Amino acid sequence: MTTMTQDLPDTGAIRDDVLTGDSRGLHRLVLEVRGGTVPVYTSSGSVAHRELAGLLDGHTERLDPSAPDSVFHREEDGALPGERRPVPFLPKSRLLTPAEQRIAAECFARTLATGELTSGPEVATFEAALADFTGLRTTATSSGTDGLIIALRSVGVEPGDEVIIPANSFAATENAVLACGAVPVLADVEPDRHTLDPVSAGAAVTSRTKAVLPVHLYGRLADMAALRRTADAHGLRVVEDACQAIGVTGVGRHSDAAVLSFNPYKNFGLTGKAGAVLTGDDELAERVAAIAYHGFRPDTKNVKAEPWGLNAKIDNPIAAVAMGLLPGLTLKNYRRAYLAERYVTGLGELHAAGLLTLPSFTPDHAWHLFTVRVPGGPAERERIRAHLREEGGVETDIYYPVLTHRQQTPLHEAHFSHSRLPHTERLHTTAFQIPLHNQLSLTEQDRVIEALHAAAVRPATR
Repeated sequence: MTTMTQDLPDTGAIRDDVLTGDSRGLHRLVLEVRGGTVPVYTSSGSVAHRELAGLLDGHTERLDPSAPDSVFHREEDGALPGERRPVPFLPKSRLLTPAEQRIAAECFARTLATGELTSGPEVATFEAALADFTGLRTTATSSGTDGLIIALRSVGVEPGDEVIIPANSFAATENAVLACGAVPVLADVEPDRHTLDPVSAGAAVTSRTKAVLPVHLYGRLADMAALRRTADAHGLRVVEDACQAIGVTGVGRHSDAAVLSFNPYKNFGLTGKAGAVLTGDDELAERVAAIAYHGFRPDTKNVKAEPWGLNAKIDNPIAAVAMGLLPGLTLKNYRRAYLAERYVTGLGELHAAGLLTLPSFTPDHAWHLFTVRVPGGPAERERIRAHLREEGGVETDIYYPVLTHRQQTPLHEAHFSHSRLPHTERLHTTAFQIPLHNQLSLTEQDRVIEALHAAAVRPATR
C-alpha cells in the first residue's frame, strides 16, 4: 500500500513534547499510533482537549483501533456482529452519540430552568474556552454565515466593494459578500488543495477590491501565507472561511479574521446552527462583538459603538450545549484524522495505478470531508458512484453540485457569465466525497474501501 504524507514547515511555534490538539499535533499522533508508538506528551489544558488529553495520560492503548475499549467504533450503531448494512454518507441519527445527546439535553434543560434563553453567562464561558483553544479573541455567533457577514463588515467591506472568493464553496460564502452589498469576484483554485489560488486571486484584483475571502474547503487550509502576501501587495483585508476547518493549525494566523461553523454536520456540531469569529486584533475583536449584537458596545447596555449591527449572537442554551460537548473536540478530530490516513493507505493501490486520485495525508487538514477524484471524468465518476451504491451499498455525495458561476439566476448570470476557472471546473467534474463522519465505524470504512476497489477496477460499460 502507498501512504502519502506531507509535513508543514517547522515554525518553532509548536513543541514536540506538547500536544495541544491542533491538526499538526494530531497528524503526528496518528502516524505514531499507526507505527505502534505513542510518546509521553504534556497536554494542553484547553477544555476542547480534555477527553483526548485524558487518554494520553495513561490510556494511550485506547487510541489504537485494535484495543478492546478503543475510541473507534467497530460496528454500525444497532447492527449485529457480521450484519451487512448499507453505509450511509452522513446518518442524521448518529450526529451525536447517545452519551452526547444526554449531555446536550442536560445542558439545555439547565439553561431552560434559568430563563436565560438568549443572552446569558454560558455565552461568555464558551467564548473564553474557544479563545483558549484557538489562541484568538472569539465572538460566538448564531451561524457561520452570520459570522462571515460580521467579519466582512468589521474589516470595512461596504456596498459596491469587491471581495475575491472561490466558486467551489457553499453558497454562504458568496451570500455573506452579497449581504454586505458587496460584489463577489471569482478566482481559480489550486488543483491539489481545491482552495483559492494566490496567483489567480492577485490577477482578479481591481481598484474596487476590498478583501480576499479564501475557503478552507473540505477542512484543508488554503495557502494563507501566500494569500496574505497577495493581499498585502494590494492593500487588501483577509477573512478566512474556516467553517470546515476547526482545529487546523494556522487558522487565523495570516488573516484579519477567521470564521468557524458549529452546524450539526460539522466536526464539532451542536444542536442547531452556530458559529464564531476569531481574530488576533483586539480593536477588530471589539468591532466584531459590537456588529454581532446591534452595534452595541460590549458589556454596555444599548449604547452603540457601531452605526449598524445584526442580532447574531449565539443563544445561551446553545452555548451551554457547546460547553458540554467541547471536551470531545480534539478526540473527534483525532478519530477523523486516523480514519483519513486509513483511507489513504487502504486506497493507495488505486491511487498508484491512476484509477483514483486521493488527497495526501497532510497536517493542515481537519478532514471534514474525504474527497476522491476520478481521472476519467464525469461519466466515469458517475459509473463508480452508481457501482458503490448499487453493488456495495455505499452512499456518496458531491459537495457542491453547482459552482457559483453556474447558478441560473439573473444575478449570477450578470456577475459571472464570463468567468473562466479551468482548475475549479475540472475538479468539479471529477471529485466526489465518500463517508467520513464522527461516528463512522471501522466496519463501515472497510466496506467503503472494499467497494471502491471493486468499482474502480471494473471495466467501464461500453
